[in-house]
Amino acid sequence: MRPSACALLDRPLTIMLLSPQPWVGLQVSKHHYARELAALGHHVYFVNPPGEKAEIGISPSGTPGIDLVDHPFMPLRRFKYRARWLFDLAARRRARAIARRVGPVDLLWDFDNARQFADHRALRARLSILHIVDRLDPGDVAHRHADLILGVDALLLADVSPAGQPVHVVGHGLSPLFADRARQLLAAPAARPADSLVTIGFIGNLAQPAMDRARVSMLIDALPEARFRFIGPVQGETPAVRAWVDDLARRPNVELAGLLTGDALIAASEGVDIWLLCYDLARDRNSGVNSHKLLEYFALGGEVVSSWIEAQADAPGIFMPAKDAPDAILDQMQAAIDAVRDRRNAAWRARAERALASSYSTNVEQIAALLAATAACNCDNRK
Repeated sequence: MRPSACALLDRPLTIMLLSPQPWVGLQVSKHHYARELAALGHHVYFVNPPGEKAEIGISPSGTPGIDLVDHPFMPLRRFKYRARWLFDLAARRRARAIARRVGPVDLLWDFDNARQFADHRALRARLSILHIVDRLDPGDVAHRHADLILGVDALLLADVSPAGQPVHVVGHGLSPLFADRARQLLAAPAARPADSLVTIGFIGNLAQPAMDRARVSMLIDALPEARFRFIGPVQGETPAVRAWVDDLARRPNVELAGLLTGDALIAASEGVDIWLLCYDLARDRNSGVNSHKLLEYFALGGEVVSSWIEAQADAPGIFMPAKDAPDAILDQMQAAIDAVRDRRNAAWRARAERALASSYSTNVEQIAALLAATAACNCDNRK
């Protein structure tokens, strides 16, 4: 393992990134890391989750430096939980086929919490990262033979049983789009008309399994004088989610903006007084440990009302009920509305600065140092 193979900030690398979410759709951490890496001059192969393609193919993403890798549904996928060894055997063959199609790879960056590929060695990269941003599947403790294991929280890393690899916490990042907006607002704060309706906003997938649909509906019912703006797709819906979204569409104080990205998303965020995150901890795969969404909300200004998210419970001025009192979110929302009307939002600057301190570029610098230390250690061990 040559140290130069992981010089993330020194020379262009070929990087294969495994994502459990497709490139097209809601943009989350995997997409932001891919763009950050491409901006540094690396060539990123973004491997979409398996799908309906007939064969392995490579196509441009539309973003310079990023190509998309599509591949068919996994062979023997019905055996993934019934005969894991058999699924893994077939998956290794698929991994080798992808590696042959892509060619030599310097770094494999695995975000796939669904563990499609249990053994990184089959993908033939010089160095590999297992990066845990969501809780792994129940019973998945495999280290995947990664060289470096990262996680956004220590609780998520506790699910993995490493085999001597270095393990580090690297928190969620803030994308350049939101970072730019935070800097704009810090330089020129938006003025709010005194007589305008209070607008409550949400950004994200409305079909997110952790969404506390009952309490969101309760807030809408309890606050008819407020406007609720939902920005995001309905991705992976169930019949229950579809019925809920259809009900939202009929509400006179609800606006469904749909999936927006880039400047259109920022434009839709203008005029939002309060940002809402409302998860049901019993359904939240991550048990309220962390959420990148709050960093985005902090960057957009305004008040923030959130169900329990442990990593941000100490954020300046956040309105957050205790972990064991989720019904208190209505009281927290009312307090936030009172703060908006009384123009008492004094902590938004501190929240915006907190978000800016967690940029993806900062995270990549941290990871580059960890990779360099890992590669150097591996080289020493092989002498």
